[in-house]
Order: sequence, then C-alpha cells, then structure tokens
Amino acid sequence: MLKLPATCERAKAEVSKMFHWCLTQSYQSDGSFKVSDLDDTLGDAYRYGVWFLQETGYFNRRQRFWTDEDFPESKTVRDHIEAKLKSMGLGDPALKEACDSL
Repeated sequence: MLKLPATCERAKAEVSKMFHWCLTQSYQSDGSFKVSDLDDTLGDAYRYGVWFLQETGYFNRRQRFWTDEDFPESKTVRDHIEAKLKSMGLGDPALKEACDSL
C-alpha cells in the first residue's frame, strides 16, 4: 500500500490539533482532565485523555509517529496525572485503567 504524502501530512496536522487541544483544554495543571459532553463519567475523561496521550507518543518518544518534536514536560505531566488519580482513589474502573496504563 502506498502512503500518500498529502494524506500523511493532513493526518499529522489533525493529530497535532487534537494533541494541542488535549493538553491545553482537557488536561488541567493539577493533573486532572475536564469532563466534556462526550464523557459519561469522570473516569472516562481520564481514561480517554491518558490513552490519547499514550497513543500519540507523548510519554514515549518511540511511539511518536506524527512529529519529531520533543516534550520535556511529559514526565511531569504524567506524574501529575498519576498523583491526581491516586489522590482520588481508584474505585472507578475507568480511573484504575487510566492509572494502570500510565
């Protein structure tokens, strides 16, 4: 299967937009994620946020398929998310999944 450069570039641009939104609108500086209309629960907001950041390679450079950019703050963000999750307790299965996946 041939990769079409224009398609790849558009995909990278879209991932970049979603990534930027996740870190500036959904993720909060205290390690939490905003609950949106798309989330059924607080746990969903965390689970989806953490999974997205992981899938885009934010926490692991080797998984970063869409950019060569470095994110030196990613460990601090990860630590804040993990601390927030642990401080809330992990009774909600989605919160536990988010914490386990970190």
